[in-house]
Amino acid sequence: MVFTGHDLSEGTPTILNSLKLNHVKGSFFLTGDYMRNPAFKPYVQQMLHDGHMVSGHSDKHLLVSDWTHRDKLLVGQDSFVSDLSNNLRELEALGIHTDHLRYYIPSYEWYNRQTVAWAKDMGLLSVNYTPGLRTAADYTYPEMGKRYLSSVAIMEQLWSYESRFGLRGFLILIHMGTDPRRQDKLYHHLDDIIKRLKEKGYRFVDVPDLMK
Repeated sequence: MVFTGHDLSEGTPTILNSLKLNHVKGSFFLTGDYMRNPAFKPYVQQMLHDGHMVSGHSDKHLLVSDWTHRDKLLVGQDSFVSDLSNNLRELEALGIHTDHLRYYIPSYEWYNRQTVAWAKDMGLLSVNYTPGLRTAADYTYPEMGKRYLSSVAIMEQLWSYESRFGLRGFLILIHMGTDPRRQDKLYHHLDDIIKRLKEKGYRFVDVPDLMK
């Protein structure tokens, strides 16, 4: 289970409680803005106290390439490196030894070959949720029209996919906070997701263990 956080975090207490109750270690990827937010500091402290993995998600949540033309960069290398370096400094300030970090999730879960290469030059491998799942659509809200996916629809797709293909080795992403216009928050279903997957025999590990 992987979780990303930037400017919203209302679901984090629910997420942390579900992980603790089910004895699951999650992987949290945070922006620098998230870690600088005084209201979020208790959440970060609990993540570390509970033994979860904490890594980067960019500093300012930059959109690095065009949504339509993925290879069209919107930032230069200097801006990208500066942003990610600032993100790493915030992690260091928490006592995290960033020279031991190997993985981060790019902002917006969006990247291209060039940004992946730039991150790799900094010692970080870019990871993302596994294609085929729609849990990352938990950020949508009804005003988005056809792009909106309710939590019921997301859950139905998750279990349909699992029954057909399985989820072995998958990274399942849930956002720690979503737009208030979305009333049915997917993180409220995390406890059920974990329990059902455990019943099916799945084991939960953090990203470094998964990548071994």
